Amino acid sequence: MYTRISPLPETMMNLSDEEWYGLMIKSITQQNINGVEFPGFPTPEVQTRFVGSSYQQALEEAFAYYQYVKNQVNILGKPLNPGSRFLDFGCGWGRLLRFFWKDIAPENLYGCDVMPLAIDICRTTGISGNLDLIEPEGSLPYPDNYFDVIIAYSVFTHLPERMNLHWMQELARVSRPGCIFCLTLEPRSFIDRISNVPPDTDNAWLLSLSRYAPKADDLYQKFDNGEIVYLPTGGGDNLTSDVYGDAIVPLAYIQKNWLPNFVVKAYVDFPTQNWRQAHLVVQKILRKSEKPPMIIY
Repeated sequence: MYTRISPLPETMMNLSDEEWYGLMIKSITQQNINGVEFPGFPTPEVQTRFVGSSYQQALEEAFAYYQYVKNQVNILGKPLNPGSRFLDFGCGWGRLLRFFWKDIAPENLYGCDVMPLAIDICRTTGISGNLDLIEPEGSLPYPDNYFDVIIAYSVFTHLPERMNLHWMQELARVSRPGCIFCLTLEPRSFIDRISNVPPDTDNAWLLSLSRYAPKADDLYQKFDNGEIVYLPTGGGDNLTSDVYGDAIVPLAYIQKNWLPNFVVKAYVDFPTQNWRQAHLVVQKILRKSEKPPMIIY
């Protein structure tokens, strides 16, 4: 584990989210702001490789999800505070961790990733918190019943079924009863996009997806049957196609297979917004014997 403890002054912790976002944008060109050293950035090429965008656009997308998570934990009666233990599962280059730095003490911020490059970048750019490299089929280096809030942005969108269930079980293990877990999933409309990849695209990832267009009817049927649709496209480096690809996960699959560990609290799809992932919020059940609470859509 690598830990960088860089607490914020109270004046910055008391900023509104919008003011905090303004400082994040400022940090693109000015790392030291009012005497506080903000995290740096990897090259725009590396940012784009991880998240499909860079600098202001990448931060804008992260800020929107940051606000969504904060809103959801407030709705569920567990607002963030400096003592909240928080995990970014699949933290990438740390674009989301840097936002939660305002709300949570750095010793309670955790990020992990299966890509050595991701953890190296977080360390060299100065992301505050505890950073851990994990194995694609390994375990999490955290105690049982540890975290209050977990996020996984664009992670379960890449896992085959066995990895989906493996990491769900591990995340359930390290979650406290009542822990809120916010994640994203590829919705049914992802299959539409596979069928409409421009034939002249020079995007290697889109080309790899277009190979599955002739199977679209079968993919729709599998999804509608409540099964994970997994496309073994791979992710380079140590992310071979048996552990990483493109996964289209129906809500019905989560509802059926994530009990008795997690219960669905909210699910939002964005069918009219191109390439936007669905937002899912689940909560660890307080007691295994209790009846799951009502699902909110």
